[in-house]
This record gives sequence, C-alpha cells and structure tokens, in this order.
Amino acid sequence: MKQLFCILLLTLMTATGYAAVEKRYVSDQLWLQLRSGPSNEFRILKTLASGSHLIFIEETEDKKYTKVKNDKGIEGWVLTQFLVNEPVAKEKLIFSQRKLKNVQAELTTLKQQTDALTKEKSSLSGDRSTLSRDKKNLEKELKRITDISANALQLDSKNIKLTKRNQELEIQLETLTADNTRLKDDKERTFMIIGGALIILGIILGLAIPAMRGGRKSGGWS
Repeated sequence: MKQLFCILLLTLMTATGYAAVEKRYVSDQLWLQLRSGPSNEFRILKTLASGSHLIFIEETEDKKYTKVKNDKGIEGWVLTQFLVNEPVAKEKLIFSQRKLKNVQAELTTLKQQTDALTKEKSSLSGDRSTLSRDKKNLEKELKRITDISANALQLDSKNIKLTKRNQELEIQLETLTADNTRLKDDKERTFMIIGGALIILGIILGLAIPAMRGGRKSGGWS
C-alpha cells in the first residue's frame, strides 16, 4: 500500500512537472546545433547530442525553428524537425535500463529481507526448542526439590522421634547408673559387714581355741 502511494505521488509530481514546463528532446539525429538565432546564419552556441533534454520556449511562425533551453540554462534555436515530444529510443532504453536496475535492486532487497526473516524464523525455532528444554529441566529440578522437601519433612519427623527416644534412653541410663551405684554401695557394705563378721569370728575363734586347749589340759591333770 505504501509503495503504491509512493508511485502515485511520483506520477502526480511528474505530471505536474510536465504541465508546468513543456519539454522537447533531440531526436535520433546524431548531433544538433544550438544557434543564437532561428537560421543557419547565426553562430553555433553548442552542439547537442541525441536524446538531450530541452525546455521549450517558443517557435517561429513557420515552425521551422524552435527556441529552447538546455539543462545548463543556455538558450538558443534548433531545427524543429529534429525535436520530438517524447524521449528517443536511446533515452527510453536508458530509462528502461535504469528502471530495470531499480526493480532488480528492490528484488535483491526483498530477497535479503526474506532471507533475514527465514533466519530469524529459524533462530526463533531454535530459541523455542531451547526454552522447551529449559522448561523440562526446570520441571525436573522442581520435582527434585519437592521430593527433597518431602524427605526433609520425613527426616525432621524421624529426628524428633529419635530425639525423644534418645531422651528416654538417657533417663533410663541415668536410672540404671543410679541403681548400679546403689547396688555397688550395697555390695561394698555387704562385703564390709561380712569382712567385719569374719574378723570378729576370727577373734572369737582366736580366743576360744586356746581356752578350749587349756580346759583339756586342766582336765587331764586332775
């Protein structure tokens, strides 16, 4: 739509230019003399090549000569028979070649844009695949973290139970240690009592045995 608008605008500007300035072109005649007056008697101001652009100014009454102005602003007279209202074949060919080059340039630009869009599409497809892989990896990582969290909760519950059990075992150990200490003390006291009893028994026996021996001797003597 934008290109069509530009073409219409260019056409309108060209038409306006033609309406404002009436142009003439040197025909396929190889060379044409631009003279200072409307006859061969006037001096030659410039030699014009075929296809030269000229601005029409006026014509003689017999239309044999036409007053024109070239691109450099030089005014003069030329033979009307060698002027045409449209560009000559050479000029048309140059214009067509120029237009063809412009079209080829536009085609090249469009091809480059198409290639760029194709590459961009491929790049986007690659990015999409990468994002898909990243998504799957993130989902796996999230599942792993979730599992770890669940295991952590289970481990925390087990840790609480083990701590409680450890406290119970410590209490039992303290109780057993106290009982063991008490039994040890009781055993030592028992050993002391038994030892004391044995000592007393030994003393008694030590005193009784000599007495018994003395009694036997006394009985024998009597």
